[in-house]
Amino acid sequence: MKYLPTAVAITFAALLTFSFVPRAFANDMNAVLIPQRNIAEGHYIAFYNLEIRYPEGSTLAQEFNGKNERYQFTLTGDPSSTDNGVASAIVAFNKAMIDKNSPVHVTKMDISYTATIKGEATSTLISYKIETKPFLENFVIEKGTEGGRAADIVDLEWRSIVVTEPITLRSPDLGMIEVNKPINLIKATHPAVADKIDSSGANVIFDEPILNFNAFNLPMERWHFLFDPSGSLVETSSFFREESGAKVTSIYSLGESSFREGTFEAEEKDVKANIDGQEILFHSQVPAPSGQIQVAGFSVIQTSESGEFAMVTVEAPEGAQAATGGFPIQVLLVLGGMMGAIAIFILFKARK
Repeated sequence: MKYLPTAVAITFAALLTFSFVPRAFANDMNAVLIPQRNIAEGHYIAFYNLEIRYPEGSTLAQEFNGKNERYQFTLTGDPSSTDNGVASAIVAFNKAMIDKNSPVHVTKMDISYTATIKGEATSTLISYKIETKPFLENFVIEKGTEGGRAADIVDLEWRSIVVTEPITLRSPDLGMIEVNKPINLIKATHPAVADKIDSSGANVIFDEPILNFNAFNLPMERWHFLFDPSGSLVETSSFFREESGAKVTSIYSLGESSFREGTFEAEEKDVKANIDGQEILFHSQVPAPSGQIQVAGFSVIQTSESGEFAMVTVEAPEGAQAATGGFPIQVLLVLGGMMGAIAIFILFKARK
């Protein structure tokens, strides 16, 4: 223990250094599961970034230089919402669930779309963000037993869906636009460039689905697990509090770099193409994954030929201890005290 003060000092310095660095964008997946009601609140966020590099004065430079365009809108609806296109998003998500052999069914959804085009003399950055909040049902496969106690068998394959079907939404600026492929924004805003990209061979990175969550297919045994017998970690979730009534909570998280998982890296691709006799470089980037699944009840992961599922009981087995994610309780207490000190430090600086 003689090295603990030094370790604490180093950790404290690191926290002070990195606490003020903004969190990088990540492809995000979160869900709150209520097995007792067979309903869930899902949250998927997909980012897709493209960079186009071209010679100064080229055809693409003339098209994009000085452009600063932003398109953003939010829609909500159910399967009957054909006027704004949300019904097509629900159909696409349900098809993705079927492709994953998941029984989950999306019954309604909020969906937000944001895209920007920023052009300069020799490069253009195009970024896409699609955020969806689907209402998930039917993830309880059947009833079973775990350790002699009644349990819900909960499907987990829905976590890593890849939405390949078109999603056509009503935009206030662009009219009806298919949002799940990057090329369609270019077709709507710069159609002549889209035609050149389609015939150049670079369309391979413009035709990939933005709503791709395959990175969350990492086996559940490699996700970090935290068992909270008090339910205090989800007190801020109104959905959990109102729909469940349960206090025992199982929490799985993915995205933290560690010796076990390694460092999660962004997925990047490069393509060269010839447009109007000039070499153009295309670079795509999908951020690393970051996700969390909260389950009302005590959860035990199981695997079968059809995929992974969880055995969820209302109460924890006798003698079960709260999981700490692999950290000794002393370290957690030290980190808790340090974070409190940082909060006081920030408040002090804010008052000056």
